[in-house]
Amino acid sequence: MLPSDRDVAAFVVAFSLPCVVIFAFMPRYLSMLRSMGRVATDVHKPDQTKVPTPAGPLLIAAIVAGEIGIYLLHESTIPVVAIEVSVVAGAVGLYDDLRGLGGIVKPALVALAAAPLIIEEQVHHSLYTGALAFPIFGETGTHFIIFAVLIVVAMPVSANAFNMLDAFNGEISGFTGIVSVALVVGMLLEGLASSTFDWLRLAAAMPLMATAFCFHYYNKFPAKAFDGDTGSLAFGALYAALAIMGNVEMAALVALIPAVINSYYILYSARGLVEHKQMKLRPTYLGADGKLHATEDAKAPTTLVRLILLGAPADERQIVQVILTLTLFACALSILTSALTWIP
Repeated sequence: MLPSDRDVAAFVVAFSLPCVVIFAFMPRYLSMLRSMGRVATDVHKPDQTKVPTPAGPLLIAAIVAGEIGIYLLHESTIPVVAIEVSVVAGAVGLYDDLRGLGGIVKPALVALAAAPLIIEEQVHHSLYTGALAFPIFGETGTHFIIFAVLIVVAMPVSANAFNMLDAFNGEISGFTGIVSVALVVGMLLEGLASSTFDWLRLAAAMPLMATAFCFHYYNKFPAKAFDGDTGSLAFGALYAALAIMGNVEMAALVALIPAVINSYYILYSARGLVEHKQMKLRPTYLGADGKLHATEDAKAPTTLVRLILLGAPADERQIVQVILTLTLFACALSILTSALTWIP
């Protein structure tokens, strides 16, 4: 089923409005953060540059603008839920940025972002299918309680996977933008194969993609802005919510393989959820040559970056390039998963 003219208009509005918000307001917003002393040290630079943070509140505002644009055109609950999920997860991240939260408390609070999805489904019964679609094998049976539990688990898992992959200039913005493309392509394939697909689900994914790519202009090396936990948690929770509403959960999970591997190694080596500020040993260190080196102490946490650096030291741009290349491969597999799921 092809999208209608109104659907196409929703795509354009949903992508355009976040771009306008970010490029129109980001310079002033960053100046305000700097004047307030809201800066973080870029520890991977020899000169320890001070970078304004968190840019997350403006990123959420950009996402909200895009979702409101969709709502004004169609008055659907889908963009409303996307807004609610972003705001709830972003609020947890903002509190963490300003006051600090423990390694266990933060994901527990992010799980609250599942509430809008579950409540709206109970009210309207059309937000998501309550089943998982697997390639080749088709969909599972529907079960509200089991699927609701999976949603509650998916929110903090996805949000923290994004959060843990937010360490270098351009990493989180590039990663989010790339996986959002895989998400959109998955929904596109589903929409073309299904006569009942609601194209507003795809439109609702546009603000996340647009916001990530526009923010990359300010976040890429050398970074002019950091998103903070406000941005990364909102990105991750919204990504999970969009995958659930779009019925592309399995393909979305495949796209997150680099983040999942990174999270697994951190959790395993750190023996649980530990804030990076509480880690006694750092997984990497900045050498006198200006390059990042893997910490040789076996007790240091294992991360995807540390694994990359075991081969040889590298500068920040090279590391991010490797991670984004891995993400591109994962997204290619994600698109293949979507094709095997939806193309007859």
